[in-house]
Amino acid sequence: MLNSRAGKLVFADGSVYHGDLLGAENAVGEVVFTTGMSGYQEVLTDPSYCGQIIVMTYPMIGNYGVSDFFNQSRKSFARGYVVEQLCEQPNNWRMQETIASFLNKQGLTCLFNVDTRAITRKIRNHGVLKGVIVGEEVSQAEIERLLATPEEHGQVVEVTTPEKYSLGLENTGKHVAVLDLGIKQNILQVLLDFNCKLTVFPATATFEEILASSPDGIFLSNGPGDPKDLPFVFAMVKKLIGQKPIFGICLGHQMLALALGADTYKLKFGHRGINHP
Repeated sequence: MLNSRAGKLVFADGSVYHGDLLGAENAVGEVVFTTGMSGYQEVLTDPSYCGQIIVMTYPMIGNYGVSDFFNQSRKSFARGYVVEQLCEQPNNWRMQETIASFLNKQGLTCLFNVDTRAITRKIRNHGVLKGVIVGEEVSQAEIERLLATPEEHGQVVEVTTPEKYSLGLENTGKHVAVLDLGIKQNILQVLLDFNCKLTVFPATATFEEILASSPDGIFLSNGPGDPKDLPFVFAMVKKLIGQKPIFGICLGHQMLALALGADTYKLKFGHRGINHP
């Protein structure tokens, strides 16, 4: 049996969703939903979810356990997790531990046995909302204090690699300079599968540092937050345009769009999942 207690998710507009709580800490962040029917571990370790409370729309989570093989970054940067059913008896040949054990090791607060479809409809109809996961015993004054905490704007600096590193064999295919804004390991693996040699730079890398690596092309990665919160990256990318071929995905694509004079804006709710491009 899971060592849980009564808890709830409280939105900034006052709506409340009750369930069972794993984890000792309160969680506060932007509440988002993701529609993938599998890949829960990849979601939890995707740096793009930094600072967010993740709601899984698929009802049963954890049925094939957790394995280091599926991790997309060095740790989970999410703030909280909300699921309907938390599987206690998973079965898979790669499994190393249960999802509950993983959440505990990551220090992630999880609310389960909750109506995730109702929460998803709430976000879909209302738009993005801030929320907190707390125990039932937490006072309204404490909930309001948590909800009043300032929004995060430094997520990319939190998730990027602390230092430059290289992947792939020398003298093989093309050399790609990767700007890590919160990259997933699967993206790096795809580039390696194309026989690329990779030099991965932190988000704080300079124009001169990237060009000094003599890349054949430059890749701007996925990552969390608003691209307009990254003026130092924007300025550097703008200088890189015309120097080398550049391609990007997710946040990197948005950063490239801004550097080329286009604009970005926040959607009513994000499109997160594995069943759409």
